[in-house]
Amino acid sequence: MASPPWSIADVQETGATREGDAKGRHTTTSRSLHVLPAGGLLLDSPGLRELQLSDCAEGVASLFEEIEAVARSCRFNDCRHQGEAGCAVAAAAENDELDPRRLTNYLKLIAEQERAAETLVEKRRKDKNFGKMYKRVLNQKRKEKS
Repeated sequence: MASPPWSIADVQETGATREGDAKGRHTTTSRSLHVLPAGGLLLDSPGLRELQLSDCAEGVASLFEEIEAVARSCRFNDCRHQGEAGCAVAAAAENDELDPRRLTNYLKLIAEQERAAETLVEKRRKDKNFGKMYKRVLNQKRKEKS
């Protein structure tokens, strides 16, 4: 990917890169919003590592009205639309009644909402369990090679 014709240094002073790994240090101390030449926006918010969707179920429902309407016909109220028995959304997708691209985006946003709703403790538990599973798989592969 080509570098943009501009640099953040053109609009905001930043610290020098570290010699050890050639990475920069985040030294800004105030929030700022920069309009990029190509029309995008760059938000510099010191100390903020991520932005999450918050309580956006109504927005997703209104944006994907056609999928929500079909979902009301699913056999179960908590259907995840991933091929469960009685899933009206999956059936409509198979019959080309729903736009596959919109359905994919809908499912991604629903999953993002679910992740955002998790507590920090739940996220740490999942990460820890994933790490344990990863170690088990590595150990199993080592044993198979022996």
